[in-house]
Amino acid sequence: MSFPDSIQLGIISLGLTYHFPSSSEPRWSPLSTAFLDSDALFDEFSITMVELLRLALCDGGLGFQGEWIRQGVRIIVRCWILPSDAPGSMWKAFVPRERERVVKGLLKNVRRYWELEEVEGETLMAMKPDDHQSMQELYSSVPSPPDPHFQYSESLSDRELFDGLQNCENPFGVKTDLYKYQVRSVSKMIQMEMQPERLVDPLFTPLEEAGRNGTYYVNMSNWDIQRHPGWYDLPRGGILCEQMGTGKTLMCLSLITSTLYQPTLPPPISIDLSPVTTDVAERTYPFSANADIRALTGYPRTRMHLTFPSLLELCANVLATNDPSAKHNKALPEILRPLLERRTFYCTLPVDNECPRQAKQKTHEQTVKKVYLAKGTLVIVPQILFHQWQSEIEHHLEEGVLSVYNVEGKELPSIETLLEYDVVLIDTLRFGAEETQHRKSRGLKPSILLKARWKRIILDEGHTAQSKLTNSMTFARQLSVERRWLVSGTPTRHLQQGGETELDTMEMSTSNHPLQPSTSSENNVHHDARMVRRAWNQLELEDAYRIGRMIGGFLAAEPFKTEGGFERNVIAPLRNKEGPSFGAVRSMRYIMNGLMVKHAPKVIDLESELPPSTISNELLQFDSLQKITYNVLAALVASNVYTSGGEDMDYFLHKDNRDAFLQVVDNLHLACFWYSARDMGVQGCLDRTKSWLDRHLEADPYVREQLIEACCHLRSALDHPGWGEWMTNGVSMPLTGQSLPPLLKEAWSDSFNTKPDMVDVHSFNTLRELNQRGRTIQDLHIAGWDYRNNKLEEFQKTMAKYMEKHAKEQQKLAKAKNSSAAKAPKAAIKSNSSPAKDRPKKRKHGDMDEVDGRIEEAERNAALASMSSTEAAPDMPRPLPSVIHTTSKSAKANFVAKTILSADKDDKFVIFGDAYELGHLTEILDLLDITSTFVGSELFTRDRRKALDDFQKPEIRVCLLDLKVGARGLNLVVANRVIFLRPIWNPDVQAQAVKRVHRIGQTRPTKIHILVTEGTFEEDIAKRSSKNRSQDDEKLYSRAMIENPRFVYPERKQTETFAVRFMPTSETLSAGAVNGVSGGSRSGPFEYPRVHPPPSSTFVHDDMPHGHNSRRASTPMNEIREGDAEGKIRKRARVMFA
Repeated sequence: MSFPDSIQLGIISLGLTYHFPSSSEPRWSPLSTAFLDSDALFDEFSITMVELLRLALCDGGLGFQGEWIRQGVRIIVRCWILPSDAPGSMWKAFVPRERERVVKGLLKNVRRYWELEEVEGETLMAMKPDDHQSMQELYSSVPSPPDPHFQYSESLSDRELFDGLQNCENPFGVKTDLYKYQVRSVSKMIQMEMQPERLVDPLFTPLEEAGRNGTYYVNMSNWDIQRHPGWYDLPRGGILCEQMGTGKTLMCLSLITSTLYQPTLPPPISIDLSPVTTDVAERTYPFSANADIRALTGYPRTRMHLTFPSLLELCANVLATNDPSAKHNKALPEILRPLLERRTFYCTLPVDNECPRQAKQKTHEQTVKKVYLAKGTLVIVPQILFHQWQSEIEHHLEEGVLSVYNVEGKELPSIETLLEYDVVLIDTLRFGAEETQHRKSRGLKPSILLKARWKRIILDEGHTAQSKLTNSMTFARQLSVERRWLVSGTPTRHLQQGGETELDTMEMSTSNHPLQPSTSSENNVHHDARMVRRAWNQLELEDAYRIGRMIGGFLAAEPFKTEGGFERNVIAPLRNKEGPSFGAVRSMRYIMNGLMVKHAPKVIDLESELPPSTISNELLQFDSLQKITYNVLAALVASNVYTSGGEDMDYFLHKDNRDAFLQVVDNLHLACFWYSARDMGVQGCLDRTKSWLDRHLEADPYVREQLIEACCHLRSALDHPGWGEWMTNGVSMPLTGQSLPPLLKEAWSDSFNTKPDMVDVHSFNTLRELNQRGRTIQDLHIAGWDYRNNKLEEFQKTMAKYMEKHAKEQQKLAKAKNSSAAKAPKAAIKSNSSPAKDRPKKRKHGDMDEVDGRIEEAERNAALASMSSTEAAPDMPRPLPSVIHTTSKSAKANFVAKTILSADKDDKFVIFGDAYELGHLTEILDLLDITSTFVGSELFTRDRRKALDDFQKPEIRVCLLDLKVGARGLNLVVANRVIFLRPIWNPDVQAQAVKRVHRIGQTRPTKIHILVTEGTFEEDIAKRSSKNRSQDDEKLYSRAMIENPRFVYPERKQTETFAVRFMPTSETLSAGAVNGVSGGSRSGPFEYPRVHPPPSSTFVHDDMPHGHNSRRASTPMNEIREGDAEGKIRKRARVMFA
């Protein structure tokens, strides 16, 4: 039997009650209801299927046909069905009530094989391993772009473009040689713009025919079957989501230059649009079509100059309309170039206001709108990347290839001016200010950008398009644009573009102690066929929603333009509690594959030939002082958790006490670098905890054991000489004072009453400026006490403001009943020399307290500076040596200092951390004359940009990056060393940060160090598999960290020291001038004397910068100013509480 228009579904097997003898060879026979109604023929297991087949045969509109053959004790039935879109189908003309149940039953029971000798196939709706893929696996399995291949084009310019890409030639105007993968990506983008594919209706799921090559589609909502369902044209654009550091900006620039010759086309639906014409034709052509346009637009007669055009004029008009770049053709004679200076446009025609009921008819003004066809591309970028795009254009493109208009916080020019540019570069915030309602609320007219239809819009860091509430995204949807592109290495929050693979492909090595490296799956995802059905978690659904907003909102892809279109057609089937419905994951994969451009990470690694990168988890042990502080914080947490009963308002995990919870987690993180705070309440916590233990003798043994251990650590801290005093008085990080005389340590140490063996970093810097020839130890001793008094006065003022706020908080806590648990210690003290405080700060105008404080501080500093302003005799000795040796009490700060000092002098470092950590670290770098620059979230954009520009200078060795702003988009290939001051929970954020340095353009091997404190939660994060480091996992782990606090016992005495220049900066500068050494030189006339401490305890770097006078660019604290050359002392850090 043969039914050419029908679909071969497959085979159903029916069991017989017993074996029927037969003398003839079995043969295929038509299936009929009479055969199915035979008495006692089929076994009890086949009765349901027999009834289903009988209903299918009785449904005249279904077009079901079958044939059967006996095989042993079974009947084999072949099934055909006539699709609803086949000629002669009665599918929709006759719809019985049982139709959907019959079709669904057939698809769930028919098996996909046709010949008896074939292996029995699976059922048509059997769930395959691919149907169990997670969102991350779908994203990782997006296929890499193939080698360039295009459909034939009648246009000679198109064919030249296609031939060049197929031969891997550089695009027009691009002087940087593209890698092969970049050529493939650009080719794919051009193909998606010029020859877009079609998207099958997402309601339909494709299935393969049995026994022959063929595909049919099933609508899973109403079980309609069609061979050719509805199709939608994909948008001319998509999502460029190549992994970070692979040259996405260069790909976009190549796309722009390659298509300069292509005109911008009007919308494809042209029912209410006029033909495209030019302003010259509108003004001068006497033809009726042009007269109609003039009548529609109300063109003034006074501006008309009607004249019959020459053949040359007509050709120029056609050429300007179809090739906007023709006037830049070098072969064009100069005399003809002015003829091509004309603007193209079309008009939107008014729609007839048809309404059969005049009473209901609404009158409205029908106007004709002239819309220019702009040849330009709108490039929308974050503020911090604005100048990077400018530099990329200059670096990668030949001069004059693109005309670029830069919009930086200024009003846009006229639309006629903008039409002359190939690129309009604008930052995201400025672009959002053009949104219609936003401008209307400010009494402004609609944006002039709405007067044109633009060739293309490119949204860099396009993951921002997942929000439909921002002005930028609202305005992007309001614009008329022919081609739309989102550019982001991480299109959604949780999708890891190469994040796991990036960590996995790096050579994992460890120092001091072996840590388990993270493991991850590669881009080629493998599945277990026995995988159980799994429901998608909330994070996966969030990613699906975000992609839907990108596709339906920004890209405006049919059929997802309407509100809820993507959610209804794609996400709803994914949201089932038992797991995604049949075909739901396939539909999501189909859409992502059609709109995303990305390579597998390992493909890029093979072709780009980047220098190797190594990543090391550096396991460090606390200094004894650090360990005490960390254990005190852990003891405060233990007391709070175990004695509050989980009900008090001050319980850290109480639902209404989230701020305290976040503060505690942050404090524990900071304590792994350095932490100090006043009023930690150690004695009070110890008393409360002991009292609770005395009153709860029958408490859980584990709880009592933990609280007893907490009491031991609290008592140990109180008994430690100097710890309590340092927590009370200390602001900056302490250094060992072994090289200072006892008299100076007593005057300058913040623990002068108990154990004056340490001096903070800021005091070291101040004391160095006072170490002038002709001074005595007694002079420095007196200066130290004066310095301390000034600091005390300053602290008392700051403390008065803090205590007022603190008193209000205590009153609030006092209202809570049964409040016996320890209170959360306040945030760590931040010195005013931290990055957040030293740079220009975003604050309200009129902050007179801040201004007055700075004036008073300047007066005190001036008085202190006057001590060092006297002329010193050149032959007089100094009170202290020119070089001293010291080390800090932070294991991480020491590691960073040692690593930078021991590195090659050409190595440049990018250090990621919290602003508080970077603030302390900067003081250490200042002390060691290591120049650095800071980029943080609290800086103005212009200050961040200047800091990044300064890092490109050879004299700046270190860039301190706040992870909040430094993990995405930046290009820092000038560096070759990366240090993370703490392990990063999200592997994607870590990989993004690494890619700021290890990316296209890097020419040196890259070393990455992740600092991990032994025995703390940091070690757990470093060991944890990257698959178990989602945002939900982080929340659960942070809660577990508070619920089960643990104490640290490993410690290591910091024996290695570093040499510190201990002569005033002004003397170093003047000595450099005498010897003819420029101020920015890395090596000056000053030489450290030969000091020979024990090899095991001293670390001296041969390449330390001598005669340091290079002015630190955008330094977060203690910025060396020009006035420092005159011996002025920088202001003292002020005590600040968060």
